[in-house]
Amino acid sequence: MFKIIALTTILSTIGAISSEMYIPSMPYITAWFHTNPTVVQYSLSAYMLGTTIPALFFGSLADIYGRRRIILIALTIGLAGTIGCLFSQSIAFFILCRFIQGLGFSSTNGLGRALLRDYYSGEEFAKYSSYLSMAFAFSVDVTPFFGGILQKHFNWHAIFVFLTLFNCISLFVAAKFPFREISFKGGFKWREMLSSYYQISCNKVFMRYSIVAGCMYSVFMCYLTVASFLWEKRLGVSPEDFGLLTLFLSFFYVGSCYLNSFLIRFGVDRVLQCGLLLVLSAGIGLMVFGAFFPGKISFFLLLGMVFAGSGLVFSNSSSMGMSSIKENFSSASAFYSFISIVVAAVFSAIISQFNALSFLPLAIMISCLSAVSLVIHVRRKNILQVNYAE
Repeated sequence: MFKIIALTTILSTIGAISSEMYIPSMPYITAWFHTNPTVVQYSLSAYMLGTTIPALFFGSLADIYGRRRIILIALTIGLAGTIGCLFSQSIAFFILCRFIQGLGFSSTNGLGRALLRDYYSGEEFAKYSSYLSMAFAFSVDVTPFFGGILQKHFNWHAIFVFLTLFNCISLFVAAKFPFREISFKGGFKWREMLSSYYQISCNKVFMRYSIVAGCMYSVFMCYLTVASFLWEKRLGVSPEDFGLLTLFLSFFYVGSCYLNSFLIRFGVDRVLQCGLLLVLSAGIGLMVFGAFFPGKISFFLLLGMVFAGSGLVFSNSSSMGMSSIKENFSSASAFYSFISIVVAAVFSAIISQFNALSFLPLAIMISCLSAVSLVIHVRRKNILQVNYAE
């Protein structure tokens, strides 16, 4: 049991750790490569773009060719990207290697859950799956803090040294793991996969909730794109303290997710709408804050509202969107994630075009994305009626 839990935990967290650990170092990477913040911010967008397409079909390949081969290939690609980042001599090559990292780690989370399902089912699967979710959330919360400590005492290269070692350990554990043989009749067929995704995209209820989730994920990624510059360069926070603040902000998200389990008795859609209104209010507040009252405490509290509102939105948009799917659940889950990543990659690239030391672009992005989501959500009744009529 220990081996399966260890490997699935590694697979579920390695993508998040590789994505976010270097965020506190982005201003220092800017200085190292003698470039500007906009170019360095592209490295985050490149990573997200790298995770888009492979995630749609790696799961199918693992069913056909076995878990071992695909997991080892994915981890090897991720390792190549990590080593490339460590030894990059130019910002262009660094961004390319971040894209390669994204290609490798695009499927690890899904493959981890598929591997867990090979060994457990029913209540046992639900129990261990919840452990993986907790491990993923913990890795997201702690990673920037740990990255800030490495940056303070060493430099940004130390972060990629750690990631390289972690990736090597992951490969070793996967290589030694006694995978079960997967029996699959047939082969991978592009036409069947594309047909499945087309049918899912025709589900109007699913697409509406997926777009709402994508907009909220974009809010989160837009913040991460400029966070280190705003906290460290504009407000004078150290990399270590920035990581600590990120950890504290995550408590707003975790707390709202926990509170959501009690609030849903008032209606899932109503709670989701409250979450959107909370994020919109925070976005408008950030506009006022950036213009008249820039300060650490105010910024932290407004971001806390964003994180709390996002927790309510993510929890309920996922459950409502997936509830509208009657078949091809695995494909729908991959497509749901695909939409969020693509939308977030676009908007994180857009915010990179503006001054990274200004609060206004972030405030406008949060306000616009939450307002669009709110309009889409308010129209949900008409969409639901049309879908049921069909």
